[in-house]
Amino acid sequence: METQADWQGFSLEALPSGDDKPAAQGVPAMTRRRLTRWGRQAMEVAEPLVPALAAGTPVIFSSRHGDTARTFKLLQDLARGEPLSPNAFSLSVHNSALGLFTILKDIHAPSLALAAGADTLAAAWQEACSWLASGSESVLLVHTDEPLHEFYQPFTDERDMPAAAAMLLSRTPQEGGRCLSLTMSGAQTPRTDVSMLASFLAGWFADAATITHTSNRHQWCWARVLTDA
Repeated sequence: METQADWQGFSLEALPSGDDKPAAQGVPAMTRRRLTRWGRQAMEVAEPLVPALAAGTPVIFSSRHGDTARTFKLLQDLARGEPLSPNAFSLSVHNSALGLFTILKDIHAPSLALAAGADTLAAAWQEACSWLASGSESVLLVHTDEPLHEFYQPFTDERDMPAAAAMLLSRTPQEGGRCLSLTMSGAQTPRTDVSMLASFLAGWFADAATITHTSNRHQWCWARVLTDA
């Protein structure tokens, strides 16, 4: 699903799946061939926001699990006593997509790769807010995730889908933007059975007034804020 219309028909009852990879045309072909879908997703959604980035705009890339398919292959090679591919190893680390993005787009602003379990997307959002509170005018937040590799599926604790989202968060209301608040409280309801990104996207494209997601210990709530901007 790529277009606004595609996502407006999105339902948490049947999460998308499949083996298709985004085109990621903003990445040189030689580099693009080295990327799995996990990395391509991040590049695909971040690319359209590059023209809007000021010179000092911080960049946050977040992912709960990272590229588990590539990591699993490396672990298999280790178990067999085979040498590891330096290229595969360099692209398996959690900040690999962030590193490639900042290099390809010649970004010298502060950057951060973040993982915080089932709370990852909200934690990245809070991190972005801390940058805004510290004086940054805007922050680019990119979240990308995939279902766990099939070897780890027996241990999964939520339904997930291959998806990525990029958003430019600003200190002040921007023309054409939406104002949101994010709050956290103790979990009062059973844990949401889908990933936080899936919950957020479903609520966002349904124009829900609030988007609530419960993890193991926390309940997060994004709420649309009415402004005159």
